[in-house]
Amino acid sequence: MLVLILLSLVASSVSDTLICTNGFTLVNSAKCLKLYSIPSRHRYAEDTCGSFGGTLVTIRNAIDNRAVSTFVGNTGLSYWIGVFCLSNDPSTCYLDDDQGTASAYSNFAGGFPNVDLGGCVYSAASGTLAGKWISGECEDVEMAFVCEIPPTRADPCAHNYNGYCYLPSHENATSASLPFTSAQAACHQNCAELVSIHSPRENAYIQNLYSTANVTSAFLIGALTTAPLTPYWIDQSRWDYGHVSPRSGSSGSCFQMSTGIDGTWYQVDCKASQYFLCKRPTGTVCNSTPPPPVIVTPAPTNPSGCNSTSLFDSGYITSPSYPSTLPAHYCVYYLSTLGAYRIGLYFTEFNAYQSYTSVNVYDSNGSRLATLTSSYSPPPTYYSTSNKMTISSYVSNSVGYRGWAAKIASGSRAFAVKASQAYRPVSRKAYGWAKQQSQKLTEYKSLKLWKKKSRSIILPNTEQCAQSSQRTIFCLAPARKTFVVF
Repeated sequence: MLVLILLSLVASSVSDTLICTNGFTLVNSAKCLKLYSIPSRHRYAEDTCGSFGGTLVTIRNAIDNRAVSTFVGNTGLSYWIGVFCLSNDPSTCYLDDDQGTASAYSNFAGGFPNVDLGGCVYSAASGTLAGKWISGECEDVEMAFVCEIPPTRADPCAHNYNGYCYLPSHENATSASLPFTSAQAACHQNCAELVSIHSPRENAYIQNLYSTANVTSAFLIGALTTAPLTPYWIDQSRWDYGHVSPRSGSSGSCFQMSTGIDGTWYQVDCKASQYFLCKRPTGTVCNSTPPPPVIVTPAPTNPSGCNSTSLFDSGYITSPSYPSTLPAHYCVYYLSTLGAYRIGLYFTEFNAYQSYTSVNVYDSNGSRLATLTSSYSPPPTYYSTSNKMTISSYVSNSVGYRGWAAKIASGSRAFAVKASQAYRPVSRKAYGWAKQQSQKLTEYKSLKLWKKKSRSIILPNTEQCAQSSQRTIFCLAPARKTFVVF
């Protein structure tokens, strides 16, 4: 990474000591772990770990397994671990950190994994099964859990994660809001660059930085695009992870990250003043002139997974022959992602004849989220409550319509709001206010909220939420006369 090499010429490292932040404990000089002893459902456990930029603990070998068991100690608590199984074959048991499967190492008890009992996995605490892995139903079983975050290096910065310091402009810059080139120069004054993001865990960590700041709805990141569909990081690190919104469009060459519930990235005009986030290696002390900023070159304007076994993670699906004339067909699309994440289904077009069309969207538990039968403008969006989603598409006759297309994205904990953040009947006055606000927003009549096992509430379209002057956000569910406050 050229820019980081340049920065090393003008900075010096002050510490190589590995540490853990946020009350985590360094184990085996490799893992930062934290035990949560209150029994919880799997989704709540994943959400909690994700808020630190982590996952449920991942175990790759017998040394890890013994270390985690020792860490939990004599509590007698069985605990969720970061594995999710799609079948009874360990090679389909994916680690939460997206770094492989349990095929290389697992410690399942005899007869496990058994997905008939559930796709989630916990480690038994005592008896003959102590340290063995057991399959469990994700939302019907409550366990203690162990979170894991990457170790970092000592640095006095306020936001220290995985070897980097994060410097939000509203905390560190003289001018909190700047256009891209000026924001980059402000980062350079701290021997930093506009942030590059390389994993869903890092994205979740950054999102959490802004969750309580209440200063902005979006901020600049260090990504540019000078050609269609070819974004890159200005620090010249690899583009090994992307979370560009399916709704992004092409309104500029720079990118901003939303502080909303999905944490997606949008293209934006580089000349517009925005809040921004800088990132530098831990232990850096500035003592020289920073490099000149990157020159922004404007981007030019502009661009089926039918019946597959499983479409894993992010991608693009369409009806057969799209965008040509929609043929008669029956297709099923099976979508999956890692156990720590959820699926966002963003239809980009839905053009079909009502009498001949039925497209059903099913959640992880088999419940139907929607039935689509005609043309929709704007096209709808749906989120799963867990890490699976199924779409069935049936067209009995072709009458000249184009069909449908959808982008699928793997999302973090941000697709849900914890029930502990409030779920309660509203007063008549508050309900009236929320209804008045929501009626100003799009698709009011289609707003729905699901309450899943008293643990999380899924917001399929946050554009139908309203914000009060006290920064309380109300998401209205008219059928129940309830709202979510967060």
